[in-house]
Amino acid sequence: MKRFLYPGLFLIFLTLISCSRKKTEENQLAVNTESAGENSSVSEASSISGEEILPEEEIHPEEDIHATQLLDYLENEENFTSPIIENPDAEDFLLDVETVEKRLVDSYNRLKVMEYGSEIFIPAQNQEEKILVHYADKKAIRYFYDNLYRLTRKEYWTINSATDYSITIEEEYFYNEDSKKPYEKKILSDENIIVSNYNENGLVIRTEKYKKEDSQKGKSSESLFPLMVRKWTYDDKERITSESVEEDSQVKKEVFIYSKLDKLQENEESFPPDYEYYENGELKIKTEYVKKGQYTTTINFDSRNSVKTDYLDFIKTRDLYYTDGDLVRIRNYE
Repeated sequence: MKRFLYPGLFLIFLTLISCSRKKTEENQLAVNTESAGENSSVSEASSISGEEILPEEEIHPEEDIHATQLLDYLENEENFTSPIIENPDAEDFLLDVETVEKRLVDSYNRLKVMEYGSEIFIPAQNQEEKILVHYADKKAIRYFYDNLYRLTRKEYWTINSATDYSITIEEEYFYNEDSKKPYEKKILSDENIIVSNYNENGLVIRTEKYKKEDSQKGKSSESLFPLMVRKWTYDDKERITSESVEEDSQVKKEVFIYSKLDKLQENEESFPPDYEYYENGELKIKTEYVKKGQYTTTINFDSRNSVKTDYLDFIKTRDLYYTDGDLVRIRNYE
């Protein structure tokens, strides 16, 4: 347990520090007043039940004493609970040892740290966001949620030691009013920025990739030229009907046609949609299905020459070669 939690201890401090906020004297007075009221309620509850109820200790990341208290919690195995295995089969239990889940909770049974195998999960909260930290194998991800529990940001960390750590990738999510699905996601890495747009159903419809150094030169987003643009279209059943990529002055597009699938009867076996592949507007590959395992693929080498290949039970049966639309050669396969 300790060998996993010690590296994760550093993440706890990161999370707690990010959660700390400076408060005015007026806000501090309000907090103290509320705390006094809570202590009064706890005392009354204790007198009624006859048991002593300990309030949750306040967390002050800036104080050195917190590090000692937190380390004591992590070293005390009694603070962790494991799942109960009821009536296990003796042989299976000995042969198949499951990964144990352990939890660190406070005096109110609220989760502070959870360990599952080599993974650590740390929840936290500040005035504006709810945060979950996932740590494993010197890698960490911090998830940030708003008050509607929508994912607003992700940070990917590499942590080698207390002095050697860095954020490698950041993701930001944007929403319209109270919508639960984002309309845009932005990914920031050391070299590139990727911006993705989504439709009202949460399906990605457009992605643009930019060089990060161009955005850092003060250029507006309108003047930036994307390195890559990818687009998607869907039908009313949310099936992809086309996907295109524009990169290095080349436009590649895939088209998926479901008209034959929509005519299938309930007892008929399904098969993939017909497929077309274009480069700069020219059809290069076309695949047409008759039924599952039986289809024909046509490859256009240029404006004059093409070859059509027939398949039966997924096995190539023959090639038909064409020049200027005329059949010039047939090759059969046994």
